[in-house]
Amino acid sequence: MRSRQLARALWLIFLLGTLVGQAVGQSGVVDGTFNPGSGVNGAVYAVAVQADGKLVIGGEFTAFNGIPRSNLARLNADGSLDTTFTPGSIAGRVEALVVQSDGKVVIGGEFSSVGGITRRSLARLNPDGSVDTGFVAETDANGIVYALALRSDGRLLVAGDFIALAGQRRERLAQLEPSGALDAGFNPNAAANGAIFALALQPNGRVLVGGAFTQVNGSPRSRVARLTPDGGLDMTFSQSGPMDGTVLALEVQPDGRIVIGGAFRFVSGIERNGVARLEPGGALDTSFGAFGGVGGRLLPVVQAVRLQPNGRILIGGDFTTVNGTLRNFVARLNGLDGSLDTGFDIGSGASSAVLALALQADGRIILGGAFATFNGTPRAGIVRLLGDDPGCASAVLPAVANVSALGGEGVVTVTAAGSCTWRAVSDVPWITVLSGATGSGNGTVTYRVAAHRGRARTGTLTVSGRTVTVNQAVSAFETVGLFRRSDGFFYLRNSLTSGFADLAFFFGQGNDIPLSGDWDGDGTTTIGVFRIVSGAATFFLRNSNSAGFADVSFAFGAPGDIPVVGDWNGDGRDTVGVFRNGVFLLRNTNSAGMADSIVNFGLGTDVPVVGDWDGNGTTTVGCYRRSNGFFYYRNDLLSGVAEGAFFYGLADDLPFAGDWDGDGRDGIGIVRLTGGSWRFFLKNELSPGFADVSFNYGNVNDLPVVGNWNGRP
Repeated sequence: MRSRQLARALWLIFLLGTLVGQAVGQSGVVDGTFNPGSGVNGAVYAVAVQADGKLVIGGEFTAFNGIPRSNLARLNADGSLDTTFTPGSIAGRVEALVVQSDGKVVIGGEFSSVGGITRRSLARLNPDGSVDTGFVAETDANGIVYALALRSDGRLLVAGDFIALAGQRRERLAQLEPSGALDAGFNPNAAANGAIFALALQPNGRVLVGGAFTQVNGSPRSRVARLTPDGGLDMTFSQSGPMDGTVLALEVQPDGRIVIGGAFRFVSGIERNGVARLEPGGALDTSFGAFGGVGGRLLPVVQAVRLQPNGRILIGGDFTTVNGTLRNFVARLNGLDGSLDTGFDIGSGASSAVLALALQADGRIILGGAFATFNGTPRAGIVRLLGDDPGCASAVLPAVANVSALGGEGVVTVTAAGSCTWRAVSDVPWITVLSGATGSGNGTVTYRVAAHRGRARTGTLTVSGRTVTVNQAVSAFETVGLFRRSDGFFYLRNSLTSGFADLAFFFGQGNDIPLSGDWDGDGTTTIGVFRIVSGAATFFLRNSNSAGFADVSFAFGAPGDIPVVGDWNGDGRDTVGVFRNGVFLLRNTNSAGMADSIVNFGLGTDVPVVGDWDGNGTTTVGCYRRSNGFFYYRNDLLSGVAEGAFFYGLADDLPFAGDWDGDGRDGIGIVRLTGGSWRFFLKNELSPGFADVSFNYGNVNDLPVVGNWNGRP
């Protein structure tokens, strides 16, 4: 059998349902009702559970229970060979597999033919094991497929160590249509500079990748990265530091945190030894895994990770200790902090490496690998263990909470057995757990929903697998205001009509550039200014629309920069950035520091205009080109060409953006000198045409600001 070492990864498709509780102490025990006989005469690298309970296994073997099977087999629910599945000879090893809803099986690996038909490293089989000749995608001759992920619409993500797929250049990552044709809508420039060994799909369609790479799509990314649904690099996911080894497995928890396994010692300079957890935004979760990690081998490795519905975490690999305690090749961790779950009783464990993990709908656990026995019981390459109670919270109330655009606080009541420990987590940054983040037995969780301006949005609180859906209503429309350089006053109006200011107050100096944003997330837009102080570009921000001193001030940017404001990460709070010679430098906190996102977009002579163009709650970039009167915009914070462009305005107009009709999407606007006074022309759609609203307001040399000044929902 060819040694696996580190160059491999696993992808498992499994079904999660209500688990059948086992008696106390049984979890981890070999399930005697599953008998594979003599098992495989090699190793199992991948396992998938079909809807009917049968198992598909792939790897490097020539027989199962003495019956010829070349690197792929299907087992009945009792562990016996399913003789109705006859794939024929596979000339090479199978590294990954997924089962489609129609029963067809996609396999990836390093092989040259399947059932006598040429198929290089990628193939799809019919439910009886015959080659599906309608699926023709394959890698180049030297490419290896290490990971597969199936989207709900049937499209297939393929990752590994190849440079071409389906006859076109695709560097280690591609997406296929159900037919096997390349998905042209998935970024053809998506590429990693090293092998990708693991894939994970998030509920919002974003794609996590793990491997040996240090760059993705040309940007630095150490071993882990996240892509947008169309294959662009997700700039909202960033790491606080590099990893010193390879990531081989990924799993996403219901709260968005990411458990990683692999052959590494350090993550962001902190020792983690083969297993760690990242925050939803990519930073190391320091509350998890501070107990020592895996060890006991020359190079201990975690090669498989699987989450149980009760929040516990199964790990398998090539190790003999976990957190300093003897555990041969498989263990279970507590989901709260990564400590060893001593209630998972594996006895002496596996005799060699565990390379694959899967869960059945009844909670039983499937292990695949290179072992010959498990806890002294002969089980060559495949074994099933008893599961346990999915446990924890038996109920959470309410199941649904509806909140206005202004946000607010809420309470969740948890009903659970006294021995049950649970954790409450949010899957979005705008829902914050205030109390009851952890607990046991009956209890309560209090949370806060940030105010916002934008479309209606939905997030969830998860308490040990039970979810509370939080729906937040669309916010009200925005209006305009002015900063008058001659007197340093802001003049704010609460309607899109001509008239006098509803609110006027002094803040700033004549040469300041005015700003507006919801700095504290309370749903009300307040003002700020950008000023050069002793040669330093400085922001002064105020949390109320009244005269007074700045609540927050800090240096960011350089003289000559143009300031911009937006909610770049969707957390419900506006932060600042600057536009410099065609480059956006954006911060996710209102403090001094380095840019969190750098976006090349536009020309140095353009005027930056940022907004939430698609209503997803995140501000992205745009610009107005005076030379041709066009607006250009993107729906992400990625460098590249415009995703949309349209003509609106004249060369001397002052451009800006705002949600004029309260639909959650920003439109554009201009202010123009007409008859000696300013006239606003506002448009609700990103398209050429006439203004939807126009009115007179302000004087020449006034500068416009936009916001929801009175916090109306």
